Parts: sequence; structure tokens; C-alpha cells
Amino acid sequence: MKLLYRTAEWHGFAKLRMHTNTTIAHLEMLTREFGQLMRHFRESTCSEFKTMELPREVAARKRQHQRIQDRASKTGPSSASSSRKIKTLNLLTPKFHFLGDYASTI
Repeated sequence: MKLLYRTAEWHGFAKLRMHTNTTIAHLEMLTREFGQLMRHFRESTCSEFKTMELPREVAARKRQHQRIQDRASKTGPSSASSSRKIKTLNLLTPKFHFLGDYASTI
């Protein structure tokens, strides 16, 4: 619940039209806390659930593998894995990475 509240609070401060030094300082503090809460969520909550790829993700991966095989060699069908892979919360994305720059950009 704390993560949800901090996410909404961060979003509210980030969307303000007029900032002061106080609001920017608070946004920086919220950003640090949000990052800590997300890492804690990934380590504690996400590890309790086994999440898998969606069927459409498996199909897309197979199509992409087939296209690569077709370009590489024009011989025979390829053997793409049709099993669903385990998926985890990835915090190493540009979207999460650039949240730390938000306050300084304002």
C-alpha cells in the first residue's frame, strides 16, 4: 500500500505546473524513496509469484526467430522454443533509470 501511495504522490508532484524549490526537493526525496520501495517490492513480493510470458509474447518470439532463421539460411524449418519463459520485474529499463533525472530536469 505504501508503494501505491508513494507512486501516486510522485506522479502528482511530477505533474505540477509550477514548482518551487520546496516541491522539487520533495520530488527528489520521493524519487529516492520510490526507487527503494520498487527494489523492495521486486525482492520481496515479486519473488513470491511465478510469472510467465503471455501467449502472444511466445507467438511473437517464435515469429521473430523464424524471420531471423529465414534471413540467415533458406534451408528447412527452424526449431524455435514454444515453451513459455519465466518473466520477472525488470527495473533496469530506461523508463525507471530516467526517473532519477526528472527533478533536475524541471
